[in-house]
Amino acid sequence: MTLPEACSFLQDLTQVPATLLSGERQQALFCSAYRFHPVQNYLNPHALESFLAHLSPGRIVHLTDPLGIHFFFTTADHVPVVLGPFCTELLTVADCHAIFRGLGPLRLPVNDYLAYRSPFPVIEDRQVLHLTRCLLKSLGIACDDWEVLALNCQASDPPDSDDRKIYRPYSELVVERYAAEQRLMENISLGNRFAAIANWRDLHNYVAYRRDPKNIGYTIENARLSAAITRTVIRVAAIKAGIPAVLNDKISGESAAIIRNASSIEEINKEHERLISEYCRIIYDHRTMGYSGLILSAIYHMEHHYSQPVTVAALAKELEVSPNYLTSRFHRETGLTPTARLTRVRMGQAAWNLANTRLSIRQVSEQVGILDSNYFVKLFKKEYGETPSKYRERMGL
Repeated sequence: MTLPEACSFLQDLTQVPATLLSGERQQALFCSAYRFHPVQNYLNPHALESFLAHLSPGRIVHLTDPLGIHFFFTTADHVPVVLGPFCTELLTVADCHAIFRGLGPLRLPVNDYLAYRSPFPVIEDRQVLHLTRCLLKSLGIACDDWEVLALNCQASDPPDSDDRKIYRPYSELVVERYAAEQRLMENISLGNRFAAIANWRDLHNYVAYRRDPKNIGYTIENARLSAAITRTVIRVAAIKAGIPAVLNDKISGESAAIIRNASSIEEINKEHERLISEYCRIIYDHRTMGYSGLILSAIYHMEHHYSQPVTVAALAKELEVSPNYLTSRFHRETGLTPTARLTRVRMGQAAWNLANTRLSIRQVSEQVGILDSNYFVKLFKKEYGETPSKYRERMGL
């Protein structure tokens, strides 16, 4: 397994972002995605570059930033790697104010801060340390005796301050709303999933603000209208990022159907975040992997129809190309055949099902589109080096 494959697998399995920081561009994208406040000065590209330059081999650094956000930094094959951001606890409003008091004169709106950190997984730091070591071991790196250095940037004795709520005029909120809309479009066009979701939550907060005379979002019909407007913003950002129109229409149309069938505002809000995540993942692959529109469309089809019979011929017909051309182009861009990529998608979903459900091996096999459970076991063992039963046992089920 290569380093990018190991990072991708770990992130898909645990939802903890695993990012390679091998160059200025990757470092700048990382800073843009996760920097929320000037107090996070380590997320300035120049500061991050300097920090990584002094990251010693044989060391894992656990950084807790002033806002209580956690990261694990290390190196693998001389490439800087970071696991995070993640949080180690859920916060009350009082907890937030306690953190803000440690920032001195720097003020933060509680809702904005909670929106920023809400997409990050909540997990114990010792578990992420274990994940970091698993990542290194998957690459053949013996890391059990590596030094673990904790850098806690939170103030230990915060000064007192009052927490008076400041109400602002509606005109000021409108200006901020449009600025947040621009930030949403920019982060989607860059494929910055977590930043884009935080931007959407900003928009959601502005719309639901009690002083907003329009009261948009209080009824499910207005929520559907708001969703349509948001989809338009996202589609424009996707076009700017180079996503082909056909794929754009397919993703947007499927989301519109989900919104139409939603029975609550909560379901609509969840679909907002799912749609943003979907677009950002595709755009990120387009930007970082250089996949063409054809290959992005093929991968999207596989990831959404893996439970059904999928053949190269049927996929090529769906994409209006010949099977030979699709196979050749797919292999040239991804290094895999369409069949091999589909198998990897299916095995990845099977691994998740094995680790998180009590479905039988036969049921897991059928859910990922493989009706012959013996053949499924053979494919799974080839992909993961162990049988599904052994994998599930190792995952603690």
